[in-house]
Amino acid sequence: MIIGNGQLAKAFNGLELQNVVIFASGVPNSNCTDEAQFERERKLLTSVMKAHPHKTLVYFSSCALSSEAYPKNRYYQHKEQMEVLVKTSSEYFIFRIPQLFGELKNHNTLINYLYFKIINKELFTIYNDAYRYVIDIEDVVRLVSHYTTSNPMYRAIDIANPHRYSVVEIVEILEALTNCKANYGLVDKSDGYMLDLERFKQFVNQSSYDFGFGEDYLYTKLKMRVECRQGDD
Repeated sequence: MIIGNGQLAKAFNGLELQNVVIFASGVPNSNCTDEAQFERERKLLTSVMKAHPHKTLVYFSSCALSSEAYPKNRYYQHKEQMEVLVKTSSEYFIFRIPQLFGELKNHNTLINYLYFKIINKELFTIYNDAYRYVIDIEDVVRLVSHYTTSNPMYRAIDIANPHRYSVVEIVEILEALTNCKANYGLVDKSDGYMLDLERFKQFVNQSSYDFGFGEDYLYTKLKMRVECRQGDD
């Protein structure tokens, strides 16, 4: 069962996980301050848990919660509260995820935002000392499928490509893939966190699938996404 209708939820269509509820209907924007959105997710999650008490619940949270030093805005506070709620389930998995990317559509996730700013030759600003972990949506589906069926030791885990990219580096990758020069300004500000991904690396090493994680991961995965987008235009 899949709860949600966004890009992440749709990525799980066709995947058959026995006795599992994929909850992919969370608040999508980490800059959200709308209490009504937080309450909507809380009520929906509570109702799903009550309706399916004997099913394993899969919930998606944020890797930012794994860094004690990273400032927690209202969105991250909400995610912490939802994790506490999820942990009252008899069976659950919490996947903390970083910046997701998939089909290139014009919305406010970081990579999509940068892509459309670049191809539309629009001015934008980025922090000169900002860093992000990333993961492709299709790899999230593969990892969730493998993890939930492998009797793992941990019920909550960060899943991310272990290489941490500067936002400037992400812009440069998109410039190379689109053959467009970005028009941006730099703001002298830091924003980022470090993850301990040893548990995740151990799990990936046990998997038979080659995810291609490493420094070239973003370029390789985005190349396919950009080519697909250009083919549709």
